[in-house]
Amino acid sequence: MFKKNKKVKILVYIISILIFIILFLYWQNDTLKVTKYSLKYDSLPDEFNGFKIVQISDMHGKTFGSKNSVLARRIRALKPDILFATGDMLSSTVDDGGAFIDFLDQFDNACPVYMCLGNHEQIAKWINDSGDTRVDYYDFIQKVKDRGVVLLDNEKTTITRGSSKITLSGLTLELYHYSRRDTEYYDENLSLTKSYIEAVIGKRGNSFNILLAHNPAYFGEYASWGADLILSGHVHGGIIQVPFKGGLLSPERVFFPEYDAGLFEIESSKMIVNRGLGYSVINIRIFNRPDISFIELRK
Repeated sequence: MFKKNKKVKILVYIISILIFIILFLYWQNDTLKVTKYSLKYDSLPDEFNGFKIVQISDMHGKTFGSKNSVLARRIRALKPDILFATGDMLSSTVDDGGAFIDFLDQFDNACPVYMCLGNHEQIAKWINDSGDTRVDYYDFIQKVKDRGVVLLDNEKTTITRGSSKITLSGLTLELYHYSRRDTEYYDENLSLTKSYIEAVIGKRGNSFNILLAHNPAYFGEYASWGADLILSGHVHGGIIQVPFKGGLLSPERVFFPEYDAGLFEIESSKMIVNRGLGYSVINIRIFNRPDISFIELRK
């Protein structure tokens, strides 16, 4: 009798642990976290004081609620003035771009939406151009544009509020810019420098400058170019956030990448690295919940 009770207790203990693990993994991978930032800039135009930005990144087909209705509802509740999607809103070899399209339908242009391209969009385009139609990049981009999203593919635009303006730029990095930073290129003109950025999207605007650039590894170069605020993603928060150490692994297989998630500063330039919504290769997140960045600009 004693042995039987002991076996029952052990079984209950094991089942309890398994339930805890399942609930923990669900919480870590399928529930949204809003990360809030209040950023102060002396150079911010007066009429943009209190301007509210939401950033999402790296969706990779991930859904929250039917047709991403939960994600859309959470963002609408924040009442943003603008929404930025900073790349990898689909996967390069899987036809999962519908998750982003569904989100856009659910969001229904609650505010203006702008998007830059990530490496997965770049790879999908390259594969598409080579004749592989598993992922129709051009159809995806057309559907995105049809829903009112402004795509900034090495382009600039101006956002106006009253009589004040800020400059918004979207930088599309070449695929070789996603290799490890310690790789030496045979041609220094290929390196992502201030002069390279100027050649691609021009010199910084005269006003406050926001730069959408998927890969955060080049923060120093973005700051040198003159970006006041950089919004990036790509690193997925390092997949596993190790306490007191940071994100474990970048998509380039770099352990403990310098820019994994959160806010970083170089002098007056600030960069926010969104932890992303979905997965790329490793389908798990630990201490690293799917991320919505909510940013309020202050004078």
